[in-house]
Amino acid sequence: MGIPCKTAAGHAELAAREQQLSQRHRLLLLLVDGQRTLEEVVEQGRRAGVPKGYIDELFALGLIVIGPPPNAPMPLAGPDTVGPGSAVSDTELDRLDAVDGTVAQARQALMAVLRAHVPVSGAVMMLRVRRARSRAELRALLPDVQARLQHVRQQGEMREQMLRVESLLVS
Repeated sequence: MGIPCKTAAGHAELAAREQQLSQRHRLLLLLVDGQRTLEEVVEQGRRAGVPKGYIDELFALGLIVIGPPPNAPMPLAGPDTVGPGSAVSDTELDRLDAVDGTVAQARQALMAVLRAHVPVSGAVMMLRVRRARSRAELRALLPDVQARLQHVRQQGEMREQMLRVESLLVS
């Protein structure tokens, strides 16, 4: 039938969770990679317990389309992308971190917390942390990081690490 692709809204939903999709909707959205056919996505979703009708809901919400998506963001291969057309290279991040060493420490601490406590479900959040260009951008991500970590069992250790990050970003 065709190859489903995420729209810009689909990519944004994976990054920001604005539409409060169910876990099954998000799983199906993750399966849409621009390479699998619609039938393959539906079948893999079915094997994971996702009803077939969920794909129709993703189409209705405008999160996926058949064929090349309109205004598709650049793929996440190579240098990390911040948005359509703008890339953040490791060199640029190193330069930004050299200007303010506490931002580098805070970024490294956040990445370590996410890697240690939510390595799979926090992957998109890790990309957002890596993309942050300033202290203000990292500070703005803290509520999302904390929401991602709220189900972690080792709350004491994680809270200490988050307090350290917050202290680095205050000033």
